[in-house]
Amino acid sequence: MNLSTEKIEKTMRWTFIVLTALAIAFNFWIRSWEVFWSAIMTLILFLLPTFFAKRQKISIPAPFMMIITIFIFLSMYLGEIHHFFYRFTWWDTMLHSSSAVILAYIGFLLIYTLNKDSRAHVRLSPFFMALFSFCFALTMGALWEIFEYGVDAILGMNMQKARNLEEIYGVFDTRLGVLDTMRDLIVDAIGAFVVSLIGYLRLKRKGSEDSRFWRLHQQFIDENPDLFEDDED
Repeated sequence: MNLSTEKIEKTMRWTFIVLTALAIAFNFWIRSWEVFWSAIMTLILFLLPTFFAKRQKISIPAPFMMIITIFIFLSMYLGEIHHFFYRFTWWDTMLHSSSAVILAYIGFLLIYTLNKDSRAHVRLSPFFMALFSFCFALTMGALWEIFEYGVDAILGMNMQKARNLEEIYGVFDTRLGVLDTMRDLIVDAIGAFVVSLIGYLRLKRKGSEDSRFWRLHQQFIDENPDLFEDDED
């Protein structure tokens, strides 16, 4: 692992964690409960990748951790805590486009790694690998929308931005967030399709497995050799 990249990632992550902790304390002090709970969820999301990696005893490449950390910062810290979703109308669409690309790429790396594992007894064609990548990204997007609805319905928050339509309809109802949900899922589908198509075309091209598209895949294997060792007879 590139040590400088690892240091940058750790510094960035802990800086964001400290900022989030300060936001939690400040909003608790002023009794701004909606932002307070958003900050709590943000802190959990910042800690979750590291917790998962340690629990599963795997190493997540520093460049990928940086991407995850930056995305959480943009979506939760700036988006929810500092209300960038309301300040900039394009913020939500930009983040969903980015998340779809990231998730589709993760899906491709997962199935590509499994396809290359000598212990696996299944070999998928490029088409089905691309299909898995697309479905993986869209499923994660759908689960996030379910999470948003649940948080709004249970905690009375506004992750679906239903309150933006309250003035129009004269009543607050989380079902009004269906407009936001469908737009997000459509954007997710477009982003996932683009990445899946790129992955499919690269797999079909001879010698493309050494391209930059698969660089994180090889780095993940290099940092987790125990996961890819053949079982002893």
